[in-house]
Amino acid sequence: MGGREQAHHAAVFRSLWSVDVDGPEQDPFEEVAREMRLGPGAEMRAEAEVVERETHQGRLRHRSLGDVARHWAARGDITTVTIGDASLTGRVIHVGSDYLTLETQTQLIEIRLGLAIARVRPQPAGGVALGRGSVTFTARLAEFEQTGEPVTVVAGSHQVSGFIEVGAVDHVVVTDENGEQTFIPHHLIERVIRPRPGR
Repeated sequence: MGGREQAHHAAVFRSLWSVDVDGPEQDPFEEVAREMRLGPGAEMRAEAEVVERETHQGRLRHRSLGDVARHWAARGDITTVTIGDASLTGRVIHVGSDYLTLETQTQLIEIRLGLAIARVRPQPAGGVALGRGSVTFTARLAEFEQTGEPVTVVAGSHQVSGFIEVGAVDHVVVTDENGEQTFIPHHLIERVIRPRPGR
């Protein structure tokens, strides 16, 4: 056997029995994927997260108080509304364009959205499906004229209990149990209170 053949056989023998001390050969595609994850891939994920946050913030900026209140009602959030000197806690069960209805343990309260501050404790479940109702606070006052149910109308430091005899274009007339009438402009009314049914 010549010298060249011996060298060739020796090389083949070494290749068959040698051990790769560096471990198995890396898949080139896996290497590219790893570099993408650590390099451009990470940058793309970071950019996507920024876009998602900005999109979410944009949605929040375009929501009105009515939109937010509908979200509270849908989740069943415990809502504490501060209006004037009063602090009222319950769940939102109806939302109009400029008011909401808060249900407490003993009362149903129509509250003007533009005059209230709300603190919300989110709940994982227990929301309500909002039904049909008066769209505006003025329409809600006129509805009380039709029902004739007893209410307490709160306007600043003044509270008048009775029933709404007239829901006019810019004021209501509340008649108490003695027949005395009180004329209250709409824009001064903060809330209207009535007892919960069965209470």
